[in-house]
Amino acid sequence: MKNIRIAVLGTSHVHLPDHLAVIEQDPEAELVALHHEPGSRSDVLLEGLPFVSTVEQALQRADMAVIASTTAEHARLLAQTAAAGVPALVEKPLGTTAAATTALTPLLGAGPTTTAMFLRCAPALRRVREVLTRGELGPVAHVHAAFTHPGFLDGVFSGAAEWMLSEERGGTGGFGDLGIHLVDLLRWLAPGRKLSVRGAALTRRPDCAVDTGGLALLTWGEAPVSLHAGWTSRPGGFLLRIEGEAATVEVGAGGTELTMSADGPGRRERHPPIRAGAALEAFLGDLRGHTLWEAPTAADIEETGRVLDAVHAAAARPA
Repeated sequence: MKNIRIAVLGTSHVHLPDHLAVIEQDPEAELVALHHEPGSRSDVLLEGLPFVSTVEQALQRADMAVIASTTAEHARLLAQTAAAGVPALVEKPLGTTAAATTALTPLLGAGPTTTAMFLRCAPALRRVREVLTRGELGPVAHVHAAFTHPGFLDGVFSGAAEWMLSEERGGTGGFGDLGIHLVDLLRWLAPGRKLSVRGAALTRRPDCAVDTGGLALLTWGEAPVSLHAGWTSRPGGFLLRIEGEAATVEVGAGGTELTMSADGPGRRERHPPIRAGAALEAFLGDLRGHTLWEAPTAADIEETGRVLDAVHAAAARPA
């Protein structure tokens, strides 16, 4: 099979190393061009890679693109990939607000250009979707989901990633950065369930221009939901717990442990961990005609933007 030639546009996103690792490990994929967005910084990770001076040069060589830039660069880069007819996997968020997101979704075309929502690829979460689809939990009583890490405390958002603390360059804050995955996850787990925001509290620090995380209360259909996301939890991690009238399912330990329980001790399953690079693997599978995930649609992406806008609006309301 002919190698898929990949251009990487932008080098500022924290998941750039994950994308480069996937390309390096795929024997039928080839990195043919790498382009810095204006103002970005190089580092030792990128030494020896095939840099080009313009986006046009990168796209002329490529069968697909990975957009790993600041969010502020998405409009320009998506317009260029769309004009060149090159499908792209875009790091999230597509836009910083619902309005900005909706303005960009026409550039996605009919697919497969989409956003890198890697929770959709996690084997344990795919099992949760099967459990929900089969109705094994009964009516859902309550949901709690958390996605956190200590990145702000550990200086992750410095150097090439410092833009994530800048609203002007597209930083959406700790809750938006990780909570977007949780919102998208709920929409994917049960597409027919409406998500509505009931309240939110976000943490602000004097040494940070954006929030570092927080908690949002929503309803998912009729069920109450609490979402916790942010950059100041140690050790942090991922947790999803869906309690139903018939049974409860929980996924923890980085997605490696799934527990189903009712009246007894329940059953445990082991799964591979959640990985950011899985989204690119799935995207490459789509290009090869092998469906490995259900990629976010334009409607999914717009709805996620709407919910995050509502979370920020709720957090800004006086107590």
